Amino acid sequence: MSVRLGLVLLAVLWGAGAASAQQPVPFTWDVPRVLESVEMPGVMRADGIPVKLRSVKSAEKPQVILQQLVDRFEAAGFYIPPDHHRTQWLSAPQLTALDTNRLISYTFVLQANPDGTTTVTLGEANLGMARREKAAFAPVFPGGKDMMQSEMEGARTMTYLAEAEPEKVQGFYGEQLRGAGFSETSAGTWRRNGEELRVSVRPVKPGRVAVIVLLRTAVERVMEEDVREGPQPVRSRAQAGKR
Repeated sequence: MSVRLGLVLLAVLWGAGAASAQQPVPFTWDVPRVLESVEMPGVMRADGIPVKLRSVKSAEKPQVILQQLVDRFEAAGFYIPPDHHRTQWLSAPQLTALDTNRLISYTFVLQANPDGTTTVTLGEANLGMARREKAAFAPVFPGGKDMMQSEMEGARTMTYLAEAEPEKVQGFYGEQLRGAGFSETSAGTWRRNGEELRVSVRPVKPGRVAVIVLLRTAVERVMEEDVREGPQPVRSRAQAGKR
């Protein structure tokens, strides 16, 4: 599996929807001993690919859940890449399978919790409905590679890798964003009119970093001050005269 596809499938954390055309009914996830389930509203786009995400908490151990979901993939006839073609983007157990008939991929990520439960992130990505991604919405450090963009509910995210030290990348963004009219309000957070842009630079290994850029509307800037701060207590004239 290519690096680019690996990033797409895990964006966001990010990857993988619907079922094989050969099945009489659509593919459904079967997580054992579910305690609670949260489906993230809407459909996000990761590198132009529609992605649906869902989070499930289970009382079962990660190893048991992993085997059950692998069995489900195999029963559905999905393609599971061999070990040497897999890219492990997270330390947590994960796996992606592909419905080759409908070009829909499925990804699960398992996270063991301190209380003995397991959080299971389920992703469905419709690769067959991919669309050409727009140009980068923010500056990209020279030599940046494996860039991926996603969009959900008005927020846009861009991630990529760069061969540089964190300080050099941060300096690049400081120069670029100030030149574009942004002002830094706190470390890594930049504002321009109603826009807020956040830049996170995380070391991957010596000399290499992962860059995450988030662009969204700065809500507090577009709201009236009294709405933003909420109702204020009424002061008497006597109180108003005291300073």
